[in-house]
Amino acid sequence: MLLPLPVAKVRSMSLANHLALAAMRTGNGNVDQMSCLLKAVYLAYFLREATRDHCGMQAFRASEAALECSAIRVQMGHKWTLPEEDQSELAGVLAVHDRQLLSVSAHQFSAAWERLQRFLDSEARSAFPVPEVE
Repeated sequence: MLLPLPVAKVRSMSLANHLALAAMRTGNGNVDQMSCLLKAVYLAYFLREATRDHCGMQAFRASEAALECSAIRVQMGHKWTLPEEDQSELAGVLAVHDRQLLSVSAHQFSAAWERLQRFLDSEARSAFPVPEVE
């Protein structure tokens, strides 16, 4: 039997993701919020096979790039923030991720979480495959 994620866990994860986005939008973010958002993007990517509700690679790549740019700006002495033009793709990925969390089984989420942990323990710069050059 494929048990869903507990509703309280889904709400907690969703709230954490959206609060992190709100903090970054207002220039009040920090490395923890950036990390939370990046994990949400990668989990949404890893869950795409478990659900029909997912984004295209462009949204995932744009979200990752926006968060990387934020980290680069911090290294240059700026605040943890996301410019307005970087927010829409990320907000879209979070909306999809919210729906994924409501529809996947605990087993599917656990498998995606394990993939995320393997990526975080690796030397890879991105969880996404290298785009093919035509």
